[in-house]
Amino acid sequence: MSDDYQLSDSRALSVPFAQQLSQHPPDGALAWLTAVLGTQAPALRASNAILLAYTGNPAAIDWIDAHAGSPVAGQWGVAAALLGTPWPRILAWLQRGGAHRLMALDALYACRKPAVNMSPLEQIAAPVLAQAPARAELDDALAACLAASATPRIQTAIHSINKHADEILRGGPRGVAVADLPRLYLDPAPFKDAPAILAQHETVAAGMRKNLQNLLKGIL
Repeated sequence: MSDDYQLSDSRALSVPFAQQLSQHPPDGALAWLTAVLGTQAPALRASNAILLAYTGNPAAIDWIDAHAGSPVAGQWGVAAALLGTPWPRILAWLQRGGAHRLMALDALYACRKPAVNMSPLEQIAAPVLAQAPARAELDDALAACLAASATPRIQTAIHSINKHADEILRGGPRGVAVADLPRLYLDPAPFKDAPAILAQHETVAAGMRKNLQNLLKGIL
């Protein structure tokens, strides 16, 4: 069954994944999704990793830990943030290096306040860094990352985190609890702030579609 989705991106998986969320408990939905992801090439698996968050199953963090690898698309880190991965585990990823370091940096950045450059569901879920450290501890951890490997990707990520550090360390409640992420995926409209966020997204998307159409008219 899972081989049927070997080449499917997140859009193609949306309907069968929604069926799993509707018909099965979180463990069942996670088992189905990880079976699918296990058949996919690394790049496609990385882009589909965001769906792991919407199982609402904290056990997905262990699967992410075990399977995250190159290419390290941002979806790995965003999924980890949405699932509420706490600071001690993110710190361990930072210290581990490689793909896990990049994923950890992406997870930290995903815990900033909701912004228009996030997907609508991410804005509504509004993840918050669990067990957030003091600013000095975060600074030390980021400095250690730079000392170990100052690649352009890491430098850019750390610059972005520092720019939003106060937001990332803000604490407080999330927009949507981890256990409610499946409901958010299935029907975001009832959640707080969802109507305004969805309307704004549609306005931006409509503008992009219009610009693309105009561009194509100019080319043709």
